[in-house]
Amino acid sequence: MRVTILAYEGCVASGISGFSDTLAVANHLAGNPLFATRTVSQDGTAVRCFSGTTLAVDGDLDSTPGEPVDDAQAATGHDIVYVPPGFKMRGLTQRQRDWIARLHASGTIVCAACAGVFFLAEAGFLDGRPATTHWGLADEFTARYPRVRLEPEQMLIDGGDYICAGGLTAYFDLALHLIVRVASPELAASCARTLLLDPGRTRQTPYMRLTGGCGTGDDAIDAALVWLDDNHTRPLHVGELASAVHLGERTLLRRFKKATGRTPSGYLKALRVEHAKRLLESGSASVDAIVAAVGYRDTPSFFKLFKELTGLSPGGYRSRFGLFQRR
Repeated sequence: MRVTILAYEGCVASGISGFSDTLAVANHLAGNPLFATRTVSQDGTAVRCFSGTTLAVDGDLDSTPGEPVDDAQAATGHDIVYVPPGFKMRGLTQRQRDWIARLHASGTIVCAACAGVFFLAEAGFLDGRPATTHWGLADEFTARYPRVRLEPEQMLIDGGDYICAGGLTAYFDLALHLIVRVASPELAASCARTLLLDPGRTRQTPYMRLTGGCGTGDDAIDAALVWLDDNHTRPLHVGELASAVHLGERTLLRRFKKATGRTPSGYLKALRVEHAKRLLESGSASVDAIVAAVGYRDTPSFFKLFKELTGLSPGGYRSRFGLFQRR
């Protein structure tokens, strides 16, 4: 399979090297070249990555590698095209958009990770189809591409002729998935063991921030969010919250739902889970103590809520994200 990587200004260098290195490990373990990988930029010149490093490329968008491996791909010279993640992206050019759309229409499998999925949406073939991107980009993506069925909780979506990977480092998940498609689950598992990768990441929910900051565009609701954060350990009385932000109860509920997509009670539940996540990450207090510290009195119901919103139990979350514990 000939894999062409599109490098662009502001792309993440590891999103290219980590992806291609994973495929190279698959070649090594398989004992034969399953993947032939090359990198191109729009005009064939080196690109400046997000980190400031300069990345050399193998050609431009019009260059075609070697002899085609089969008749179906003879016209394009590409079996798979991959768009890596990026920060401070300057936007997709018309030439890049047309290139991606043309290759997709010709039968090339088009893949992207994180912000690279914006490139696929710009090319137009995601309309009406499921996709994922980094959970932190979900609101922006939905606003720009409302016809795409975004599922930000998913780590990876395979649409057959396209594949989207969500998180920034989900290029590893994408590479392993391609190894499964091209070779076998056994080879992908062997690559994961060799590179110490977790092949079981299916959802972004454990990583997602459950509550946004202020900046809803409604000053009164922004004040309500601050009030809830300051008082998240106390029982919620809507009348008290409404009085604190100088709104009537019905007006508060209507505007709160419009600004946040949640009721005050639903937002408070997510807020308590978010505070519990921070305590699980950075401290050694017992889970029962943390449940009480965030304002819950019913431990079993909090466990159920935590699992519903994060996909993990509190203990499982601490095991995965407790970065500051003694090992």
